[in-house]
Amino acid sequence: MFKSSLESLFKKSIANYGYPSFWLVNSIGWILLIAADSLIVSPDYVLSSWLNFISNSIQWSMGFVITIGLRIIYKRYHYRERSLFNVLVYVLFFSLIFSIILFASAHVIYALIKPTEFEQYSETVYTFSYMASRLTQIFPLLTTWSLLYFGIKFWFDWTQEHDRAEKLDLLAQSAQLQMLRYQVNPHFLFNSFSSLRALIRSNQGKAEEMVSKLSEFYRYSLTTKNNSEVPLIEEIEAIEHYFGIEKIRFGNKLEYYITIDSLAEEYPVPCFLIHPLVENAIKYGMKTSNLPLVIKIDAIVKNNNLIICVANSGRWLKDSRNNNIQSTKTGLSNIRSRLEYSFPDNYKININEENGFVRVVIEIFKEVK
Repeated sequence: MFKSSLESLFKKSIANYGYPSFWLVNSIGWILLIAADSLIVSPDYVLSSWLNFISNSIQWSMGFVITIGLRIIYKRYHYRERSLFNVLVYVLFFSLIFSIILFASAHVIYALIKPTEFEQYSETVYTFSYMASRLTQIFPLLTTWSLLYFGIKFWFDWTQEHDRAEKLDLLAQSAQLQMLRYQVNPHFLFNSFSSLRALIRSNQGKAEEMVSKLSEFYRYSLTTKNNSEVPLIEEIEAIEHYFGIEKIRFGNKLEYYITIDSLAEEYPVPCFLIHPLVENAIKYGMKTSNLPLVIKIDAIVKNNNLIICVANSGRWLKDSRNNNIQSTKTGLSNIRSRLEYSFPDNYKININEENGFVRVVIEIFKEVK
């Protein structure tokens, strides 16, 4: 019965956190320590009476409370930015401080539960030799606990980063496949080649320009296939080639303006992050905007945060029964997923409609080096 309950508790904890929670592991650890002390180390004394067992258990239970305090301190310590020597000194210092606290609190509890016995040897308790003797037992215990804490924390952090990197790589590959699939989309190719065929007859200079832009557009997708992130300026250059192609198709029906802050140019972003927003801006803007359709892309760095805004004239289509709208939601969902894996909990996406423009604003919180 106890075994099945314990297994159920472990499974529930892993389901919630992806691994056993600190509270569960720490509780089990101290329970096992109390059991070992009672049954193996000092059974003659601890098991001689219920009062002795309860007193001993409560004293060791203070270790559970003490390690909660240690955890609060350790969580604020950025160990990955420190040297191994610095971490060891930090661990030894706080293990010693909390060993003294555990020693004092355990004897306070003993004095409260067994005041008569405590009075008999209270003078001995306050001697240096007795304190040193007890601390040689408690200090290695808390030091081991601390080293295990950082070891497990390092393992979990490394595992999470490894998993995030793998998922980010998969998302980048997915975006790459989506981009390649888009490029060979029959409608895109048909419209591009139709425009190109007409230009060859009427304006060979424009035809050459369009071929050049198509070539550069393909080149970006191929050269970034092994990179999960690229400088923002490279993403913008690819978008300019895309605009060039669409501008030849739509002529005066399309106007676009790109303003990039110099600080933002080298800011790393996931490749093909902005392109789906531009594609949607043209696709849906042509349906809802008075012509010419106006698209604006702005990128600035403010307080070390990158802010990208893609705006198009027109309105936001809210009819969820429209399949095109579902496509837009899917595109935004993919962008959110990629941002989450590249900048976990360090980004925002806002969509608003004002003054005849639909604006999608991406804000990334990452210090520029």
